[in-house]
Amino acid sequence: MSNPYTGAVASALRKTQLILHSPDASGEAGSQQALLDTALQEAALVQLWRAYRAFLAEQGHQLQLGFRPGGEPETAQALAQLVAARGKFSAEVNELVSLGENPDSWFRSMELAWQALWRPAGGISMSPSDPGPGPGAVQSLIPVQQLDQTAAEPLSREALTSWLRAMNELVQRQRAHGEEW
Repeated sequence: MSNPYTGAVASALRKTQLILHSPDASGEAGSQQALLDTALQEAALVQLWRAYRAFLAEQGHQLQLGFRPGGEPETAQALAQLVAARGKFSAEVNELVSLGENPDSWFRSMELAWQALWRPAGGISMSPSDPGPGPGAVQSLIPVQQLDQTAAEPLSREALTSWLRAMNELVQRQRAHGEEW
């Protein structure tokens, strides 16, 4: 049985690789080069996150969980809940959940960067699900930092390349393990 999500995972990982290995635009002004680098890094992160989400769907399809296109799980925890609700077990899904729960994992740092992409400096969320402060909200001039949350590391080609490598290894290892069964 062909998995319709396998191609989406491969496509997103390949696009990330191409973005990260794109030639620098030499001759650009300093601020233009910085803007281009930021745009490329953010594009690579979007593709990595797309690969992760497609891989969750691929795992769900492999386990024959029967969700419809557009109804795929958004997190490993949601996928694990679907697996448990169907009375199934998956070591691969449990590994994905563990990666998300481990504050020192490569996935956790990638997830923090993804979340930071939607919370620009100033703490205002650009997420459609968070409407932001209402008209009567009080704005503070004193910056607030949430101490119980780890700050995301700044995006860099090195971090993105590391996440790409780790994601590729995870996908290949879990696919190989799935083929053994």
